[in-house]
Amino acid sequence: MRHRLGPAVLLGSALLLGSACKKSEAPAPEAPATSPTEPAPAYSLSFLEAAAPSGCTWIRHESAGTRQPLATVDAACERLKLAWGPRGKQGLMVDRGSGELPPRAWQVDFDAGRSTRLLLPELGHTDTLGFDEEGHVVALVSQLEDLPRKMESGREYFVFDGKRFLLPDADGSPGLAHAYRHEAGQWKHLETVATLYEIDGALGTEALTTAGRLTSSTFSRDPDRLATSELEEGNEDAARLDAVVKDRGHTAYGMWVSMETQQGPLYAWRAAGELPTLMLPLRWEVNDRLVEPERLALAPTSAVALRMRGHLLLVAAEQAARVYDAKTKKRVAALENVQSARFWPQQRTATAAAPTRAVAAP
Repeated sequence: MRHRLGPAVLLGSALLLGSACKKSEAPAPEAPATSPTEPAPAYSLSFLEAAAPSGCTWIRHESAGTRQPLATVDAACERLKLAWGPRGKQGLMVDRGSGELPPRAWQVDFDAGRSTRLLLPELGHTDTLGFDEEGHVVALVSQLEDLPRKMESGREYFVFDGKRFLLPDADGSPGLAHAYRHEAGQWKHLETVATLYEIDGALGTEALTTAGRLTSSTFSRDPDRLATSELEEGNEDAARLDAVVKDRGHTAYGMWVSMETQQGPLYAWRAAGELPTLMLPLRWEVNDRLVEPERLALAPTSAVALRMRGHLLLVAAEQAARVYDAKTKKRVAALENVQSARFWPQQRTATAAAPTRAVAAP
């Protein structure tokens, strides 16, 4: 049995509104001051900020205080996903759409500080946009409708562009996944596979070999994001946290989790739900005590994303961000009214290619 407290409730808007006025536990004791000879840690952040009178601006923020607006688009910040080109000169902003509003995309020139509307492939639904190693924009597209089926020798297959694609022999919603590369203002077809959607473990567009060759995409996993480990009931750290945190400030059903850093473990509450969510309380060790990061100043019901770059910790909430020096346990920056904060990505090559689920029939 896992270590859980409180009634089973979803982390939703009612919880956020109902507990926003409550404060998290006592502030951290004073940590040793940074040596005067040691320079302040430098960092670069990416975040989104609401534009006036409407729209959203992508901003690069440096630790020295400089802010570079990269592009402003006519979309709500909470619907935007981002991707970065392999040489740090360009990026993508993708509006996932909502209701009758279809997905939209913009290609951003970082040096010029301008965006260009990018029309998406007409076929199917564009699930992911990203960049290949040459800096071309690549679209991964799902297609579950308007797919002719035929039967031969007891096997069913799709027909697309004159080719046959065997349906995966497994439970789920079968469909096709396509990859396209944007060249000279046109989408060039790269790859098509048959795959499964809408079940646990289904690869979807990740079944495409092209998916594993992208250097960055709107669904890339952030390498700076901390991995979590559950603290089961009876775990010594979980017992210590329960003893220190008498009132979490919310009743979200879940459990304590631990994240390893070079400066020791960081603990958070993970609320259970369809998508498990990290939230406050946060605790780490300062002078042999479990304390909240100093001057966190976030509502106890805040959902957070935790990222680590070197010895810098970034705590990103829905409308705020905090940066800490994990060596000194001191807060070095606080930003308000920002969304989707993360460290500016380091240039890197593509990940290993994803395995394919099905290929074209002979």
